[in-house]
Amino acid sequence: MFVIGSSTPRGLLGAALLASALCTTLPARADTESITLDYDASAGCPDRKQFVARVRTFTSKAEIVNDDGTPRRKFGVQVARAGSAIQGELTIDDRGAKTTRHVSGKTCDEVVSALALATAIAIDPDALGGATEPELAEPKPNEAVTEPPAKPAAPPPAPTPAPSAPRKAPQPQIQSPPLFYLSAGGRAGDVMAPSVRFEAGGELGFTYFAPFELYVGAAYGPVQTNASLRMSDWLGWVGAGYPMVELEPISVLAELAFEAGQTRAIDVNVPNGDIARGLWAAVDVGVAARLRVSGPLFFQANLAARTPTSLQSYVRQNPINAANKSEEVYRVPLRPGYLFGLSAGAHFL
Repeated sequence: MFVIGSSTPRGLLGAALLASALCTTLPARADTESITLDYDASAGCPDRKQFVARVRTFTSKAEIVNDDGTPRRKFGVQVARAGSAIQGELTIDDRGAKTTRHVSGKTCDEVVSALALATAIAIDPDALGGATEPELAEPKPNEAVTEPPAKPAAPPPAPTPAPSAPRKAPQPQIQSPPLFYLSAGGRAGDVMAPSVRFEAGGELGFTYFAPFELYVGAAYGPVQTNASLRMSDWLGWVGAGYPMVELEPISVLAELAFEAGQTRAIDVNVPNGDIARGLWAAVDVGVAARLRVSGPLFFQANLAARTPTSLQSYVRQNPINAANKSEEVYRVPLRPGYLFGLSAGAHFL
């Protein structure tokens, strides 16, 4: 297997704009509103209990209950990693009428905070502090009223309602997370040959099915020689990764891959001697540690157990001794080996 490859949430203002976009018509204000909540977040993100606690820091009017069939608004929250970004989604089902918006950020914490604020405002439009109309000044008890009676009755200038201001503001620009990554580097592994093989290669990854990553890669092992053989190889692989730990800017993924290709061995003791040209295949299971450094750039290290599935032996022909026409030089062992890789890459699109 070979995968070569901050900040205060600007989400607080974005969440207010998001909530106003979700709630073009707000429900009548009451002491509390009972809602149901479906919450799904990637590993390493705040859990449901922490999300509910954040909603309640903004408003006391949210009462989250189990779905017992009673008609009420249903809130759905999903948070997942997509490449180097965190993508969040808030869906409100108001008795069949659904509205959905997406938010993205660099960390789970800021995206979850923004979605919690958006949820609070959708339930309680005054969650950030409602504006009240200015009151008319009343005359002091010892003051003589000298103004004409009609003047106090004159209508004051109509104030701009605070809740309507966010509706007129443009919605925040949501950046789509990158869908691909491309990386290059080197790797080393055993069990394929009598000695450790070194290879250079590249990989293309696809993050559309976040949090899962799918990838394909290829590598070339240039000619390397030991006491018996001169070997080279071409290999390719397909695999999938799943994030287990998210500790910004480091993430750890579990990975599973299948590799296959052609190996070639030449007898160094026989001029132009060709010992083997055969199929190599193995299953790789391991982990990858990814460090995001700047923007879309990242470095990655991989360590995997490599289990051969295509076992073969390298045999030297012996034209001198007719009774012993061939001699086995190396046989691929029926045991797991190791595969280690280092790479650098970038997310794009």
